[in-house]
Amino acid sequence: GMSSAKAALEADTRTLAFEAGRRWGVRINAISAGPWASRAASAIGFIDTMIEYTSANSPLPRPIQATDVGHAAAFLCSPLAAAITGSVVYVDNGYHVMGMAVGE
Repeated sequence: GMSSAKAALEADTRTLAFEAGRRWGVRINAISAGPWASRAASAIGFIDTMIEYTSANSPLPRPIQATDVGHAAAFLCSPLAAAITGSVVYVDNGYHVMGMAVGE
């Protein structure tokens, strides 16, 4: 499911970072965004519940905005991130350190 696909993407990010960095001097990173209200996310039937739950249970209890993800992307593309490659940047208000309770 979703968790195995995310794990594969994170592994590919590390592999591509090594190969593209050595071969072309290109940096490869990934952004793992928490649930946020977008037109694409509206196709997920329970997205509103996911957003409410993560907003209430994250270390930074607030909804994720599109600009939060965009700012992370802009940073990774900027010279400020020149030495960052093979990384996954979590834009989820810290939710990835918490996990979701079983049965919720």
